[in-house]
Amino acid sequence: MSERNREWPTVLALAPVLVLILAPFVWLIVSSLKTEAEIGRADPFEWPADLMWRNYQDAWQIGGFGELLGNSFINLIGVVALTLVTCAPAGYALSKIRFPGREWLFYAFIFGLTIPIQAIVIPLYQVLFALGLVNSLTGIVLAQVSNGIPFGIFLMRSFFMSVPDELVEAAKMDGATHFQILTKVFLPISTPAIQALVIISALSTWNDFFLPLIILISPEVQTLPLGLVRFAGTYASEYRLVFSGTVISFLPIILIYILTQRRFTEGLTQGAIKG
Repeated sequence: MSERNREWPTVLALAPVLVLILAPFVWLIVSSLKTEAEIGRADPFEWPADLMWRNYQDAWQIGGFGELLGNSFINLIGVVALTLVTCAPAGYALSKIRFPGREWLFYAFIFGLTIPIQAIVIPLYQVLFALGLVNSLTGIVLAQVSNGIPFGIFLMRSFFMSVPDELVEAAKMDGATHFQILTKVFLPISTPAIQALVIISALSTWNDFFLPLIILISPEVQTLPLGLVRFAGTYASEYRLVFSGTVISFLPIILIYILTQRRFTEGLTQGAIKG
């Protein structure tokens, strides 16, 4: 009981923070079930007279959310896969392979963390345009991967640096190549770092609005964040559809987190400790 009593001050201190975090989500969900007239009233948390479940059906049909969800999932899978394929080998090379300029190359990637994407969006767009990748899912995948590579390399290198060099030397004595050492020794023990990288890449990709806004023009290739803009016009906005569409957009990532919460938490914690 004494331990529980000591926890009460922490619980009481965190309760207002929890309310502040949950209040926008409660307001959003309640508003998604209202009519336009009810949304315009003064009390944002007023319970609707009738639950307008039709708002979700209208948002799905009018906004074309089936196609938007498909594009978002394709984009998500492509970015996460390419990020892992590029960052894991690069992190291994920068931590366990000695070659001239290794440290300077790593510092160059770290420098990439300090550059906001808005500062390089024009040359990035010009490169994609020259390659014929503007207005395509391939182009947005490559753009988001390039934006996330500096952090991914930093994370994987930090984890690999904590692995003893003796493992590499022992594997070399057995005749293993660097590729075999990476795939058969390092990747199996780097699950926490990989999980952390997958989480961060997935969340940033799913919620990204800026890069898709610049690169994706046609409605048939746009992702969910861009699809929500369809309900907001210059002179009028259908807020009931904006709210219900927003709920639809964050439900998949929330469900994924709930189903894999323990692994996600362990991956972030262990990856941070190893780094």
